[in-house]
Amino acid sequence: MTGSWYVVLEEETEKYASIDGSGYDLYRWHLAQTTEVQGTRAAAEAAARSLADSHVPDKISRFLYLYPGARPGRQVYRMPDGTLLVRMTRRNDEAHFRVSVGELIASQEEVAGEELSETPSGLRRLFGRGRP
Repeated sequence: MTGSWYVVLEEETEKYASIDGSGYDLYRWHLAQTTEVQGTRAAAEAAARSLADSHVPDKISRFLYLYPGARPGRQVYRMPDGTLLVRMTRRNDEAHFRVSVGELIASQEEVAGEELSETPSGLRRLFGRGRP
């Protein structure tokens, strides 16, 4: 359904990699959750603020059960484009996530396509003697 408002949650992930004997922390953002909101953009913005105030990333939440009553630190920033950037801290750990409001304006279903019985070689495709 197009024209619907969504709350979109992106989380920062961290992965450690060793390259040529040197260690690196690799960070990237990934789409963690999308939730359709019934109603207007204002309703979606209220839902986004609620999510920014309540969501706890796995990096922080996996230790909270060990300390009943513990609450991580949370800073919520409203960016100029309306995105909410959240910084959470717990002892020496830190996690970040973004919450945005977006309108779904297009949606397309996946089409499986035809399965080739034999994959032509690269040279045959290059010279037009095989299917791409």
